[in-house]
Amino acid sequence: MSERPSRYQRNLNLESSPQQANDLSDAFDLSKFFILLKKSLIWFVLFITICVAAVFLYLRYTNVKYQSTAELKLNKRSEASLFGFPTVSEESSNLNSLSGEVELIRSKLFLKEVVKQLPLDVTYELIGRFKNEERYKYIPFLLSYETECVNSTSFFVEIVDQNNFRISNDPESEKWISGSFGKPVRFNGCNYLLKKTGNFFADQTMFISIKNEEQVLDYLESKLQVAPENLNANTIRIAFEDYNPYKVQDIVQTISELYTDYSREQKNKANQLKITFLNTQLSEIESVLENYESYIESFTLKNKTSNPSRDLNEVIDQIINIDSTIYSIKYQKTNLQELKNNLQQDSINKLIIFNGTFNDQINKLITEYRDVADRLALAEMRYKGESQVIDEAKRELNLIDDRLKQAIAYSFETLDKQLERANQRKGNLISTFNELPAKSNELNQKMRFYSIYEELYLSLMQKKTEFQIAKAGTLAEVVILTPANYPRSSIGPSPKTLYIGSVILGVILCFVFLILRYLLYDQIISLTELERITRLPIVGTINRVRSGLAKKSGVLVFDKPRSQISENFRALRTGLNFMGMNKKEQVIAVTSSVSGEGKTFIAVNLAAVLSLSNKKVIILDLDMRKPRTQYAFNIEKNDEGISAILSGNASWEACVQKTQNENLHLIPSGVIPPNPAELLESEYFEQLISSLKDSYDIIILDTPPIGLVSDGIIALKHSNQSLYIVRSDYSKRGFIRDLHRNVELNQLKNISIVFNAAKNNKGGYGYYQDYYDESSKSLSNLKKIFNIG
Repeated sequence: MSERPSRYQRNLNLESSPQQANDLSDAFDLSKFFILLKKSLIWFVLFITICVAAVFLYLRYTNVKYQSTAELKLNKRSEASLFGFPTVSEESSNLNSLSGEVELIRSKLFLKEVVKQLPLDVTYELIGRFKNEERYKYIPFLLSYETECVNSTSFFVEIVDQNNFRISNDPESEKWISGSFGKPVRFNGCNYLLKKTGNFFADQTMFISIKNEEQVLDYLESKLQVAPENLNANTIRIAFEDYNPYKVQDIVQTISELYTDYSREQKNKANQLKITFLNTQLSEIESVLENYESYIESFTLKNKTSNPSRDLNEVIDQIINIDSTIYSIKYQKTNLQELKNNLQQDSINKLIIFNGTFNDQINKLITEYRDVADRLALAEMRYKGESQVIDEAKRELNLIDDRLKQAIAYSFETLDKQLERANQRKGNLISTFNELPAKSNELNQKMRFYSIYEELYLSLMQKKTEFQIAKAGTLAEVVILTPANYPRSSIGPSPKTLYIGSVILGVILCFVFLILRYLLYDQIISLTELERITRLPIVGTINRVRSGLAKKSGVLVFDKPRSQISENFRALRTGLNFMGMNKKEQVIAVTSSVSGEGKTFIAVNLAAVLSLSNKKVIILDLDMRKPRTQYAFNIEKNDEGISAILSGNASWEACVQKTQNENLHLIPSGVIPPNPAELLESEYFEQLISSLKDSYDIIILDTPPIGLVSDGIIALKHSNQSLYIVRSDYSKRGFIRDLHRNVELNQLKNISIVFNAAKNNKGGYGYYQDYYDESSKSLSNLKKIFNIG
């Protein structure tokens, strides 16, 4: 406490202290900040945990996105340069070309072709426990529907088992429509067909979403990214984002391939435009050629041939083939008639040895007939007379006989139709054969004139085509440099980024919370903060005591005289000596603003440490509303006390209670009176103080809190020295302002502050291990470390 005298010698300037205290309170208190930081560590952990948990839940319930990309290169070739003609600026041409191609790929006209190629109208989502998962490649079934009936809709499909399913608009609804795979089911007025795939699985629920063409186009436009990658290299980058990796790869790959095909088609169209342009320059010759072409075309359409000589040979071959077909049909009819005759005559022996050429059905029936006939013959040889086996064989033989007759009749009908068509075809061929020679001569004459004009046309066209082709312009050819890749990792949300961000956000929230807590925290935490907000002298500091230890040991100065807390009270005694307490007839009042700040604890321990210096000390418990002093000395409650003395019902000598130290006495509060303030203002209180001064060196007044009742102010006016207790992390800054106001209004003198429950940064040292034992333990530990002794 050697550094304290300057603080004890401060002069109180009540006029300047409030303003100065306010100015000082605006300064940043680093010690308070770190104390609040330590107190807020649990909140730090909580904030960071909440942020990390929020990210975990977000990732748990959010589908990840995938992106597939492809890179295309446009190979520009100016055909005009091949003939030495000037071309457009290369840089300007590249920019214009790439911009146009990008807009083409993004256009709805082009995307409609993508929609035709891919099954994007139906979306399959597997209903999960926490989130839905879109299925694109590995789907359990394929859905088809009536496009003219369904525009856009969505519903749930519950797979019941391997063959059955249920459909409903609401999975929580009891209204379900049952259906079977492979069979149409009517739902919401439209027919649907579900067919199982190789990836079928049961006991799952799927969410089906059907979109119309406009919705699919909007979906593609919103997620498709097309941009020039490198102007100098003429490359375009195509990217697509969605929640299914197979789907994004399919879409990008299809767009790349369709664009390549489109470029190829455009090149063909350009070539056709060149030919058309050149043909317009040769209109005079074309008019002549068109007349001959019209004749040749009419001849070809009318006669269905452009080479009568060749067709004549083909007609002869066809007539020969028709004759062969007619003979084959007649031969089959002959065999069928012979078979029919055998059946009508029931000539079983002839039927068995008959070997004709028939269709598969008749051959099969003949084989069955033979087998049954053989079985019947064996049965008749084995069984004489009537037998069930013989009857059964006969019935079976009759049945086969009927079926064979029906098959023969059907074959006759079929062969007759074939024969009729063959004869009709033969007649047409013979008629054509008779007309072909005359037509061939007429066509050959026209073809000779056509060849003459055609040679002239080709000769003129060859001379005029060179500069016309140079004017045809530039063609764009597309090469896929990088095909659409399968995204093996997601692009978002990134767990690593989100978790790092959540920790950073948690730390930011922690510091925001800490700053707000610092700004709004009204309790006085440290001695430094207390010194900044008051001009009153701080006479001593008492370290924090464990509540359990304080209750177990009422007067720590007596019970643990060598502890740190006892040293604190000895330092407080020294501080009071600096304040002029060493004169006789000292009256010390101990007060606070509210209950719980340690007023009684400090009063009894201060009295105890003063009594140990060979001074007679008495404690007066003036807190007659909530007395506690007697419990510190384990004194039973007694009706004789301060209230009885001030009421004139008892003498102070009769109310004095002895303690474990002969120099320390106590007068408890006694019975709780209805008017404690009036009792303290009575003449009995002045007489009591005057009488006690004659018998004791020091009088300790344990007063009521001055922030709650007026009793404490009355007691303070009778004291030579007043101690105002401020408890760390409990007393509010406003209490100090109220104290300044009371000091000024009531003209109180010799007010000092005791800072109670101050935090000790020396670990267990402040928790009242034996002061000297702690030092001995430390010295012993040092010896062990350095192997001394």
